[in-house]
Amino acid sequence: MRIVLYLVLLLSGSLMGQDDYFQQDVSYDIRVRLDDRRHELHGDLTLQYTNNAPHALDSLYFHLWPRAYSSETTAFARQLLRNGSTRFHFADPSLRGTLDSLSFRVADQPAAFRYTDDPDIGVLLLPTPLSSGATVTVTTPFRVKIPRSFSRLGRVGESYQLTQWYPKPAVYDRTGWHPMPYLDQGEFYSEFGYFRVQLTLPENYVVAATGVLQESAERDWLLARADSTARSLAQHSDLPTGYVAEPYPASSAREKTITYTAERVHDFAWFADKRFAVLHDTLHLRDAPATDVWAFFTQTEADLWQHSLTYLKRATRFYSDRVGTYPYPQVTGVQSALSAGAGMEYPMITVIGRSGSAYGLDEVLAHEVGHNWFYGILGSNERDHPWMDEGLNSYYEGRYTQQYYPERSGRMQVIPGREIDLDALGYRFLRRMGRDQAPDTPSDSLSQFNYFMGAYSKPELVLQQLEQRIGRDALDATFQRYYTQWQFRHPQPEDLYAVLGAEGGYLRDAMESTEAGNFNEAAKQQAKGVGGLSLGLVTDQEDGRTQLFVTPLLGFNANDGFMAGGALHNRTLEPKQVEFLAVPLYAFGSKQLAGFAGARYRLTRPLDRIQRLEVSAGVQRFSDFRPTAARLDSLDLVYGYTRTAVKTELYFDHPAVSQRSSSLYTRLINLRQQRPAFTEEGVLLDDPGVITTNFLQLGYRAAVDRTINPVAYDLRLEYRAGDPDLSREVNNLRLDGSLHGSYLYRRGRRIRARLYGGVFLAHTERDRTTSPAYSFSLVDNAASDYRYDDLYLGRNRDGGYGQQLEQRQGGFRAPIAAAFTYGRSNTYLTALNLDADLPIPLPIGVYFDAGMYGSRPTLSSDPTNAFNYVAGLSVNILRDQFHLYVPLLAGGTTRNLLEQRGNLAERLVLRLNLTHLLPWHLIDKLP
Repeated sequence: MRIVLYLVLLLSGSLMGQDDYFQQDVSYDIRVRLDDRRHELHGDLTLQYTNNAPHALDSLYFHLWPRAYSSETTAFARQLLRNGSTRFHFADPSLRGTLDSLSFRVADQPAAFRYTDDPDIGVLLLPTPLSSGATVTVTTPFRVKIPRSFSRLGRVGESYQLTQWYPKPAVYDRTGWHPMPYLDQGEFYSEFGYFRVQLTLPENYVVAATGVLQESAERDWLLARADSTARSLAQHSDLPTGYVAEPYPASSAREKTITYTAERVHDFAWFADKRFAVLHDTLHLRDAPATDVWAFFTQTEADLWQHSLTYLKRATRFYSDRVGTYPYPQVTGVQSALSAGAGMEYPMITVIGRSGSAYGLDEVLAHEVGHNWFYGILGSNERDHPWMDEGLNSYYEGRYTQQYYPERSGRMQVIPGREIDLDALGYRFLRRMGRDQAPDTPSDSLSQFNYFMGAYSKPELVLQQLEQRIGRDALDATFQRYYTQWQFRHPQPEDLYAVLGAEGGYLRDAMESTEAGNFNEAAKQQAKGVGGLSLGLVTDQEDGRTQLFVTPLLGFNANDGFMAGGALHNRTLEPKQVEFLAVPLYAFGSKQLAGFAGARYRLTRPLDRIQRLEVSAGVQRFSDFRPTAARLDSLDLVYGYTRTAVKTELYFDHPAVSQRSSSLYTRLINLRQQRPAFTEEGVLLDDPGVITTNFLQLGYRAAVDRTINPVAYDLRLEYRAGDPDLSREVNNLRLDGSLHGSYLYRRGRRIRARLYGGVFLAHTERDRTTSPAYSFSLVDNAASDYRYDDLYLGRNRDGGYGQQLEQRQGGFRAPIAAAFTYGRSNTYLTALNLDADLPIPLPIGVYFDAGMYGSRPTLSSDPTNAFNYVAGLSVNILRDQFHLYVPLLAGGTTRNLLEQRGNLAERLVLRLNLTHLLPWHLIDKLP
């Protein structure tokens, strides 16, 4: 029979080699007891392993995945950190899990066993090589300490999610062994086999599991519970729609032992909860035995789960009709704790977290049920080729929601009546930023965002376009051939490409590269008949038209007063190659036209190892001084500035999981400051004078954005060309840079450090006794913002406006008035800024700033070095966008100048990152 099957497949062109296809046979007999007082499993495994490889094996690799929860150094723990999650890293060791108490025997003889570099992978050394066609019996006891719910395996209270829980041999196929550590992002590749699992636990636990329950008494008990649940649901019209803190009943003193069997599955999962309500029905598929349909859920979202059987049956029939008949005797949906996405699939059973709506539950159930085909029955290698399950399944899930929810064109409803197509949005965002990766990339080599785009979104978009090329019926027929030919046989990408025939090359090109474009856009546009120009108030997703957005705006600064105007831009939620923004504002205080405008050109992957090139230009105009004396009102019209800048930045490409980023940039700034002009007699001229200054920058910045200890640095070379029309033209060349680092010492609590240093390499006025705005400065107030890079509530204003400080140079958090030459240097400056969040549940910390700079008090004196420091309390609000600092300690001149300000309220420092709060800046930083 195997030879006949081999010849059929060979003639169909679906195999890589001539005679290298084989599949190992595995049979599991597992007896396990749940100790819900200690949250442990105590089990015994008996494994029958048949070697169908054409050569002997001297060892067997085993997955021991509960050990992934044993420490913060496992691959699972490291990946969580890389993706920004610290919950497991800072968890108390008592809440973690493991698998131990192993004692392997082969053919009833002790056998050597050793762990690999990954503690959740081990190697069983066979006493004698297992020849081709031979079978060996492997046994071992084991204990599982069940962790808190951090991922898939876990517990919440006395609700248990037992997945990836037993010693499990890795796959050995035509390319060799496939040992893989457990990961949160990235699923599995396991050998098909037969399971017989005996579970012993307190008798009032309700169990949902892979396979068929063998004890008729337990089945009758579940059916009675299902009947009771159905009657209870029918009697209530006020069922919960959200979370319910449902208490756990006491565990029964008596235990029960129940048995499940399952054939042709590559995993076994079970869920136990004393609170489960149960629903049951039967599904009759064409040319197949009746299928049991079960739902297990708690009071949480009971109003949604009362319809779960309808969703489960509908999804199973939908996939059966389009891909191939469901071959298993039961399908089950479970509502339980889950810390790895909205839902997770296992053979015959799926677990769902909270869904939020009937549509959300139906969609997730359909998606997870669909995995029975691409994950469960076909059994692709999801760790190396995640798109072969997630992507193919997402395509059919999209068709399911399209059929039963035609009014919903997207997956995410942002506001009632408005939806976002997350697949297209996510793909185009990463693609246009040059940050996408080929979908056919191993799971752990994909960034978190690229995992969702590459595994789910892009394959679905490609298949939608393939559907348009060959027709929906033809595509379904192709997948039916693929399903029939490769069920229970672990197909690889080349096998799918072969079944697709002429279209296989198209799919291969899309999956193995970052090339190709706006999938499905042209067809959608043609179908919708879109075109022309559209105007909107709020940024939207691209819809095929030329989109402009006009948004009314209000503004304020102390120099211009209140401002009113609007923003005109073309920026959608996706980055565009050419973007522009114009924000004209009328200032009621200065009676001037103010605002800013800019444009950006973005080129993706222009050269090898270059992620993208961005060229941008912008102009802004505001007042920077507003006399308060009535006799100077006429000067209001001439105090202002116009800043024009052109920037070019090259972003270098780095492996996505390296968390590195770097760029090289140049920036040219032209600053024109309007100032009143007088005659020699002191008469004010009608035309204001203009001071023109140019700056040319060359800079490099890099970062490693680790969760626990990120680090970043930047280096800048800047040339300043003063106005040649002034009596004292000042030119200088400065080199400065900064190093940033931090350490997350507790979840949500961080220690930060910044080191800044700068030196003038050339300065035509190095020996001046005064230090103008373009000198180095310890205090980054509006007066020292000589390039006008930042946005301030008030420039050249007294009082509280001088308490708004930024962090460009010295970063001192001390509101020293700009009138003082304190902290200014024409030679060099170095500063250290330290911050530490306090270990309390409030956003309060402490800070310390120290700095040293060179100065020349008089023309005749030698250079001196001045050291200062300031320290105090900090309040961090809005995730680093707003800080309030309270200086409490200071030394030297700093202390004297702070004391001169007056009371504590006048010494407070405000750091308001206005530039980073601009909506387009926040959108670009999302990935």
